Amino acid sequence: MRRSGTRGAPRWTHGRRARAALLLVVAACAPLAGACKRSTAEAATAQASGSGVYDIPALTEVAFAGTLQAGWKDEGWAARDLKNPGPAKLRLANLGGWMLSKPGIQGEFGGLALRYRAPSSFGDFLEVRLDSEGETLFPRVRVDASHVARRDGEWTQLFIPFEQLNPEKVPFTRIVLRAHKKVGTDWVEVDQWGLTAPGGMTPVEGTAVAQQSQQETASAPKAIVEPVELAYDNGLQPGWADLGWSERELKGPAPAKLRLANKGGWVLHKKGLPVEYGGLTLRYRAPSGFGDFLEVRLDSEGETLFPRIQLSDTYVTTHEGEWTQVFVPMAELNPEKHAFTQLVLRAHKTVGTDWVELNQVGFANVVTPTVAQAPKTASEVGGGRVAFGDAKGAKVVVDCTAPGHRISPLIYGIAFSNLRELKDTHQWELGATARRWGGNPTSRYNWKLGNAWSTANDYFFRNVVLGTSPQYTYESFLQANLQHGLQSALTVPILGWVAKDTSAVAFPKSLFGPQQKMDPDVPEAGNGIAPSGEALSPPPPTQTSVEAPPPFIHEWVRTIREKDKSRGRSVHQYILDNEPMLWNTTHRDVHPEPATYDELLERTIAYGTAVRQADPDAVIAGPAEWGWTNYYNSAADVAPGGNKKDRKAHGNMPLLAWYLKKLAEHEKQTGTRILDVVDVHFYPQGKDMGFEESGGTDPATAALRIRSTRALWDPKYKDESWIEEPVELIPRLKRWIAENYPGRGISIGEYNFGATRHMSGGLAQAEALGRFAQQNITSAFHFTYPPFRSPTFWAFRAFRNFDGKGGRFQDNYVPTKFDKASDAEGMSLFASRSDDGKHVVAVALNLQPDQARNAQVELRGCGKVTSARVLAYSGEPSGFSERKSFFQSGNDMQVLLAPWSMTVLDLTLARD
Repeated sequence: MRRSGTRGAPRWTHGRRARAALLLVVAACAPLAGACKRSTAEAATAQASGSGVYDIPALTEVAFAGTLQAGWKDEGWAARDLKNPGPAKLRLANLGGWMLSKPGIQGEFGGLALRYRAPSSFGDFLEVRLDSEGETLFPRVRVDASHVARRDGEWTQLFIPFEQLNPEKVPFTRIVLRAHKKVGTDWVEVDQWGLTAPGGMTPVEGTAVAQQSQQETASAPKAIVEPVELAYDNGLQPGWADLGWSERELKGPAPAKLRLANKGGWVLHKKGLPVEYGGLTLRYRAPSGFGDFLEVRLDSEGETLFPRIQLSDTYVTTHEGEWTQVFVPMAELNPEKHAFTQLVLRAHKTVGTDWVELNQVGFANVVTPTVAQAPKTASEVGGGRVAFGDAKGAKVVVDCTAPGHRISPLIYGIAFSNLRELKDTHQWELGATARRWGGNPTSRYNWKLGNAWSTANDYFFRNVVLGTSPQYTYESFLQANLQHGLQSALTVPILGWVAKDTSAVAFPKSLFGPQQKMDPDVPEAGNGIAPSGEALSPPPPTQTSVEAPPPFIHEWVRTIREKDKSRGRSVHQYILDNEPMLWNTTHRDVHPEPATYDELLERTIAYGTAVRQADPDAVIAGPAEWGWTNYYNSAADVAPGGNKKDRKAHGNMPLLAWYLKKLAEHEKQTGTRILDVVDVHFYPQGKDMGFEESGGTDPATAALRIRSTRALWDPKYKDESWIEEPVELIPRLKRWIAENYPGRGISIGEYNFGATRHMSGGLAQAEALGRFAQQNITSAFHFTYPPFRSPTFWAFRAFRNFDGKGGRFQDNYVPTKFDKASDAEGMSLFASRSDDGKHVVAVALNLQPDQARNAQVELRGCGKVTSARVLAYSGEPSGFSERKSFFQSGNDMQVLLAPWSMTVLDLTLARD
């Protein structure tokens, strides 16, 4: 449906050029495990150094610095060599150690600082503590990554906070270090040891960790490193050449394997690279014994000498198991901003012959998500509400004796988002069962080019690369769904034109002059509106597009089915285009005339036949119409001067009813079934409903958003918008189908209630999923998918994975009925049962913001409850948690529902 004041269809979000693939969270205290527990008090005399990750306070009580300091006495027991000046050499085999003492140590200290060098094979082996002449036992602190302030080549700077060493602030006279495990007999060298001024470790200015620390302090979300030009991404990327010299193995799709012994390396080359990247990103895995061994630099065909950067902890953004991700700022790689064509990585020291693996090499930018993207507390999303007054009672019967039906698994569908597809992962955690490839750009998708489509009126009528990676195609979409066990719904163009490339624009400035708006990224692209506000006459379609007749689609479907022979069916529903009655606005550059009844039918039959012939068992859906106006009328009817003449010329039948009648006649005459599923879109039209994360959340709008779900199913609900009459969408579609083309399924191909980060959006979503199950429709696809751990995310999980262990709504719908109609106001309960009847799962929704509900649930004819779990969600980012607020007796349960909450009853039963 049309959203008030906006298009009821997908759009080119914010109009920014698509950016590339993987998002890598810059760990707040990376790469040091546990580092977030450190004190971050500002150091009194921090040393500004670009070579480290953390600064530490200045040493105010130095025990050793190339030589034993005045007043300090060596009382160590391990074999050692203290030739001055120089590092102290210690043999710490057999749990050896070193102790230095000084009487009368006084002062306020921030911690103990120690700089050492040891064989990498020793791993974490050091322990430090304080001591005294008395009987006090001081904590023994085993040094780990959380104590590492920086690494400079083979040297490691440690900082152990004083609160760990001396939490009771007891007098002491000694500092002790020792090996807490057996190590070899090689020397361990120490060149600095002592106590620091008050304070803790602070990130060095200019490093990724410093940037992250500032964001954490400001309660901002974490920065992310976003690759924008990858040379290698589990395979050499287009345009890049391998010019390396080391032995290597590049069997894609897989990490590149390199042998970097004898200071080997790898060179990757590409011409025409810009100089304005944020930095170089690299993800690698190497034997731990190699230590810090990698060096990176840029290069060119000329004589320019670029800085060589030796990788250390300074550049590490995250560790994931054995894999290390680094980011080197371009300011260090190319401070003079010289042109370059190559990136070079090599070992700067001799290492072994084991493989070094790299699965990602390239250039990236550092970006910061908005605060709104971070998970919220219960109160911030409108949840966790306090009930006012007594809980309202309600009785509801789950009636296993009444006729039920099988629930289609495809009602839990989502749409893919071309701009976030490769950035997010939580779309796979929703429990969604299917994904839809759809939206305005898919009307102009050129499957032969693979990654080309048109943004059309959504964004300056530009042909662009699909999504966030030039390599992403429809095949990537299908493969991802197969990999994650989801079914696929694929939109196929019937508009007749598809993008001819990834760069053409329909209204270029060079042909049409300045326009009302010009693309800030591509100044040649205009919005097709003259400065006066008048729409410009479109150019020939060949300006941006090539013809795509039915054989073009037939070949596409046949190509897919050929690949399916080795992988199984990949497309489970073909959708005939997207919102055809808006083509004359959305795609007016190639289809300026409003579509009519006859054109829709002719294109449906022509292209639907092409799909059916290529895939006889296909499930075909259409017409994917946008909303209320065009359920009834053609675009020609509602165009200026249309006066519903087209509808009157077709027996004054609503468009969808006529469409179904004619397709039924076609099947009867030809024997070819064109349509299996009636597909329409639904967007509530009430004021300020919003879309995806937008939308009002004031009490009135939130309540309206939840009520608006009734337009899907309730004949008594008069739509509270410009529609001003009952929509009763699903019952209406069922009547039209029964009257004109029996046997068709129903799909809500797009829908969204807005405010996905708010409890009102989440409750509306949960209500819709329950109604889809109750109304027995074929499929539904939320547009696109909700933010991670948002209320709308948890609405999906209520039905698909409420306990994080696969607990879900079952496969058979069980009718429910409230004793009193008034009890159903502000509350819903949807029930399901397993095939064997031994498992019942119900989802109860309290749609009231301020009143708790005390629900008595009767299980009629279901069997005796033998065990029960109650899990509830009221806005907490952590999702559903088990609750104890229920009483069970025989076949009855009493459940307390908090205001604005989702509650799952997970019941095991013994059949009577």
